Amino acid sequence: MAELRYRWVFDSDDPTYYAPWVRALKGRNGVYTIRDAETGEVLYVGESHTERLYATLTRHFQSWDGYTAGTTYDRFAVEVATCALDSSRGDVIRQQVAMIGRLSPYDNVHHQQGLTDWVPDADLDELTAEDFMDEW
Repeated sequence: MAELRYRWVFDSDDPTYYAPWVRALKGRNGVYTIRDAETGEVLYVGESHTERLYATLTRHFQSWDGYTAGTTYDRFAVEVATCALDSSRGDVIRQQVAMIGRLSPYDNVHHQQGLTDWVPDADLDELTAEDFMDEW
């Protein structure tokens, strides 16, 4: 995999907006990594395989509550890199799993479960959203 290019998510001209490169993620698939801008520690690896990369990424910088609440970050304290842009859903999921395995991001490893149940030989391009539903 090529070296990741980390960037700020806020627009340097107007920090109340997301950077142009972030806004350009609308309607796309891909994998993203979030790292601490000061220490360089990778905190989280996420993905969207449903052409919602912009929404999936930016929700980490907004307030969440309730059942679907997830990990949030201060957008002025982290940097983000993307990869596997516009890949198939299977390739995006495989890339995310590989990156979590390689980078061991704190918030994936300590706050989420399920990677030990991963079936790498599954036909990922045939999976649907229901295949990823948690059983609570």
